[in-house]
Amino acid sequence: MIRALLLTILLSSLSVALASCGKDEHAAVDVGLLSTDIHVSVGQHALVLPFIAMGDYAYQPQSFSLNRKRDSEQARSALRQFLYDSADPEKPLALDGFSVAVRPYGWYGELTSSSQICPLLTRNWARSVCDNPWAAIRQALPEDRFRLVDLSRLQVEDPHGPFNCRDDGKPRRPLPQKPGEAVMVCEELVYGGRDDKFHRAVIRIDGNLGALWTVWRYGQNGETAEAMTEREGKAISAFVQYALGKSENFSDLHAAMCRLRRPGSSDGPHGADDNPRGADCERAAN
Repeated sequence: MIRALLLTILLSSLSVALASCGKDEHAAVDVGLLSTDIHVSVGQHALVLPFIAMGDYAYQPQSFSLNRKRDSEQARSALRQFLYDSADPEKPLALDGFSVAVRPYGWYGELTSSSQICPLLTRNWARSVCDNPWAAIRQALPEDRFRLVDLSRLQVEDPHGPFNCRDDGKPRRPLPQKPGEAVMVCEELVYGGRDDKFHRAVIRIDGNLGALWTVWRYGQNGETAEAMTEREGKAISAFVQYALGKSENFSDLHAAMCRLRRPGSSDGPHGADDNPRGADCERAAN
């Protein structure tokens, strides 16, 4: 019943997720679809987040196929199945992993109607970043995306895995074994990047649930890759614990993120966290 109701509401328009498959990129934003809560599990941990935060699904790569109509139909069918399978909170869709995109969702390119998504989001964390580029959550988490993964299914030496390690002859570090432990497993191959600048970091959050992301040497204000791994690992772990579970604890999440903002994080025009409608980092520290 839940799944059928969701499909009835959402599948009339999938324009945003399919725009890059050959449709007009300036089509109207389907805020109903983008704000829909998705129920998945990774490493036997149930997770809830809005569709727009699902980096592998909401941001489809551009199609260069000669048969764009076929590609669009295939993408529509795959998205329909994904929405159906992830609609029931009691039966979350099991995934090996997926990327998480934490961005100011209300600033969806040049599409002004995207600002309508903010009040539709069900979680405080998502609303806090929706129209606020200075949100503490964004300044604590990795700047682009990070990937939640089932660590039991990862092999560091797998050349086809998600690590993208540079072939430098150096041994890979083993995956972390303790909850909360974060390590740099290898140098990451980034075209145009210097040797020993980019690294692939992994944290074991709880059980087999972990996260994978990129760190680099001497980031903002000279932060080392080791320090970035430690700080962002803690931020990812807090985000998963307080933001993505069946219930949200925004107060503890916000306090943790204020402590874990990257060095040199700038305050917005309204002060720390630039959030005049709610708690900011200055108040969280008191």
